[in-house]
Amino acid sequence: MRLWHELVRPRGPVRHRFYRGWRRSKAGVALLMAISAIMMLTVLVTEIAHGAVVRAQLAGQHRDEVKAEALAYSGAQFYRMILMASAAIGRNPMVGQLAAMMGMNATELWQAIPFIDTRLMRMVFVSDGRTDEDDVAETVAAGGLSDEQIEESRGGGSSLLGRPFLDFDGDFHASVKDEERRIYVGQFQAQTLGDLLVQPAAQQIMAMLSREDFHDFIQANNIVKEELVANLADWTDADDVRLYQGGSEDGLYQRLDEPYRAKNQPFDTLQEMRLVEGWHIDGIWERVGKHLTIYGTGQINVNTATHDVLKALLMAHAEGVVNETTVDPALSEFLALRGRPLADGGMYIASPQQFVSFFETQMGLQLRDDIERAITTQSKVFRITSAGEVGNARVEVQAILDFTNDPTGRVMYWRVR
Repeated sequence: MRLWHELVRPRGPVRHRFYRGWRRSKAGVALLMAISAIMMLTVLVTEIAHGAVVRAQLAGQHRDEVKAEALAYSGAQFYRMILMASAAIGRNPMVGQLAAMMGMNATELWQAIPFIDTRLMRMVFVSDGRTDEDDVAETVAAGGLSDEQIEESRGGGSSLLGRPFLDFDGDFHASVKDEERRIYVGQFQAQTLGDLLVQPAAQQIMAMLSREDFHDFIQANNIVKEELVANLADWTDADDVRLYQGGSEDGLYQRLDEPYRAKNQPFDTLQEMRLVEGWHIDGIWERVGKHLTIYGTGQINVNTATHDVLKALLMAHAEGVVNETTVDPALSEFLALRGRPLADGGMYIASPQQFVSFFETQMGLQLRDDIERAITTQSKVFRITSAGEVGNARVEVQAILDFTNDPTGRVMYWRVR
């Protein structure tokens, strides 16, 4: 108000030739309007400029996300090609003999390439193959390759497709693991608890839950191992009757704050298991859940299975009563020999019978005959994880491919995030 008063106050009498009388000068109003107009234009131009910058940044981010997704897809398809080639090459007798000498199953040649990392490949090309662990650590500490090194790496690698392999923006990291290294819990078929607990997968889960280092946790949380396994079966079977102590399956879930019903259908994803009573407990999931799968034929690949899964397998199928003190030395010896080249005294597992023979004849651990039906030496279902990164954008693709009846790998699961 003070400013307005100063601008419009009278400046003295002014004679105007078109008017008969005197009037007061209000020239300050024009100045105020000019200043206001300039301010409005400044705000408008600033807003337009800011909006343009934001839209340009969003467009750049969207461009990077599209590129990152394409790189993630490329990594997944690259490994799919490796798996297809591995299955085809593995059928060659000469390749089979050579792989056996190296301590490897010919159809498992994909294990020779555990991961693909284009960042590491760029470092190799830039350093002419002289990269060691110290060089990698130094590069990581420096925040990665410089712009000049990245530009140099774009010309490295094979150019069979008309351009160098690494001639693209960003990088991707892809890895593959077989699902047969885990215990299959896709769908149990049992009418009674007794029928359930004699199935290989149920016995293996029971054995894993019986480990000495899990004992205190099981006791502290009042967990009944038989009930945990039965709840998995109840979730996928067709009826509404609980295998453990009877009653309604839905009754377990209707008492929750957000109630739901038992699915009575096969699992769609592994994470769905967290909905099953008992398996929602983080401690159970961290100890056992990571060793389970809902994909595959139900057999464990003894060439790729982890220490914990093999331990559960041996304890579940051993003759008589055994404990970890009996199993651990034999398992440690097996893992030390597994995969080591034959020339170095390693062992090549070509059949379930050979696996059983090793533990019975060399380790003195007697196993039941049903173990041969529970194990395999080849994998057919694989989990591919591929992540593409461009700038600040990162996209991850996770896929489950089944090569059991499809040489190109039937897609069982595909997730982009």
